[in-house]
Amino acid sequence: MNFDELESVWRSPHNQPSATELEQHQMKLVTELRRRRRASRGLLGITALPLFFITFMIVKHALWPDPAHTPMNWEREWAVLPFLTLPWLGWFMMLRLHLRHQRRHPDYDRSISASVAALLDENRTERTRYQVIAGLLVGSIPMLMLIVQQLRAVGKAGDEILVPAYVIWPAYVAAMVGWFGWYYFRRLLPRKRQLEELALAYQFDPAGAGLRGV
Repeated sequence: MNFDELESVWRSPHNQPSATELEQHQMKLVTELRRRRRASRGLLGITALPLFFITFMIVKHALWPDPAHTPMNWEREWAVLPFLTLPWLGWFMMLRLHLRHQRRHPDYDRSISASVAALLDENRTERTRYQVIAGLLVGSIPMLMLIVQQLRAVGKAGDEILVPAYVIWPAYVAAMVGWFGWYYFRRLLPRKRQLEELALAYQFDPAGAGLRGV
């Protein structure tokens, strides 16, 4: 969607857009917001599937251990619980952000002002989501290292897990956080500024005070 084009049409003192042009521009905004909401729901669904599976396997191993494997000693292997809690915490936080955004803007398609306001709030939600995920990824590094220490202490793992836990996973986290940072500062923040300009053009207070005119 070309925000510069939309803003130019609205701001130009020599051009009064017709009702049809305004409706077309509003449909672009509405389509963009719907696409982003679908992407948010898709992300929630995709991340929930492996979380449910991993949680099920851990619970199954804890309650009905395989006789061929050593049962879990929760006094010495407790680190798996907070490690598993981290992604679930992030998932519920993202779900809460998504639902809160939808509650704030149930009628986002009633006008251009409402559509811009909803997109601005969606941008704020997405920026928060990236911050949460990055924080959880960084927090997973020391937790994984603790799990490795506990597994080695009870004799369930040897030196073969040191490289994946101490090198490969931290490198992966660093790459992901770096990509998140690039996307945050090069895509999300410029979009935020564009939306704020549109919000002001349509007499909407980007700080959340509501409509001032239109």
